[in-house]
Amino acid sequence: MAMTETIGSPHTTSVPDVGGGSSSASTPPAALNPGDPSAQQATLRNVWKSYRAYANTSRRLKTEQGQWRRWLLIGTIAALLLSPFAKTVASLGWPAIANIMTILATVLFALMAWLHQEVLGENSEQSWVRSRQAGEGLKALAFRFLGGLPPFDVPARALHQSQAIAAKAGLAPDTVNQEEAEERLPPAPLPIEGYIKLRVDDQIGFYEKSIARARIDSNRITAVGRVIAAATCVFGVLGAFIAKDWRDIWAPALGTAATMATAQTARARHRFIIESYSNATRKLELAKTTWEISSKTPADQRKLVETVETILGDENAGWVQQMLLTPVVPDQAPPAGAGGP
Repeated sequence: MAMTETIGSPHTTSVPDVGGGSSSASTPPAALNPGDPSAQQATLRNVWKSYRAYANTSRRLKTEQGQWRRWLLIGTIAALLLSPFAKTVASLGWPAIANIMTILATVLFALMAWLHQEVLGENSEQSWVRSRQAGEGLKALAFRFLGGLPPFDVPARALHQSQAIAAKAGLAPDTVNQEEAEERLPPAPLPIEGYIKLRVDDQIGFYEKSIARARIDSNRITAVGRVIAAATCVFGVLGAFIAKDWRDIWAPALGTAATMATAQTARARHRFIIESYSNATRKLELAKTTWEISSKTPADQRKLVETVETILGDENAGWVQQMLLTPVVPDQAPPAGAGGP
């Protein structure tokens, strides 16, 4: 253990040296958080457990929705191809098979319409987005508490705000075990070096990986969308040509248009993520550089924490606004004094 200057504690406290070495620093001239270490640790564990629960819930719900979307895509393509080819099969002298294909196409169209409306409708993404927003709000609350930012520098206020965020999320999170609840739990009190590594550097790394992944996904969506649209159109035209009924061309044509529109929407979201994460990364790097060239006083520490949490709060709010028509959980902390008891 190394004796390091901490944020969120008025005294020099023995805490893990997150940076991997050891350093010695005198007691800061002004306390950022009047709470004692044991109270901070208990409060942090409570808030962090809620954060991990909502994060896991969001991940599960998003994965499930992605699976439903894949089935919707497969079913829609199958229906679009079965419809024109049913007449092709009939013209080849297999009316029974053609009737079966027509029935299957009709059933698939009805099923896909229901799936799109009930399972993947306008509000289908709200559950996982709300869960992620609540999780990010709780994570920000934990670091605001460790950083001693009012009004959440007092354990009671931090716990009150934690309950308020969970209540406004409007859904109960999944249960997490102790190992999951303490995953990547930061130390309390937290040294300023630890805050930079666990909050600033970690978030920059997340943004950079997400940007690279979003670019790959965007290119893949474009390629897959074009292949599906081309295949649907070609096979539809081929079926209509063989059946000598050009009215059947409208089904694959509409399917092609719908596929391209869906791909364009997905690409737009990826572009937003790339732009938003890139902008947040630049701001975080600037905040870190500003800290590095500062006098590193307690006021500079607090300014760094406040700046970083504001950047991350703004980015999360913009992401939610993109995903939902109306944000559900406030991302920014309320004014000082408005944090509850």
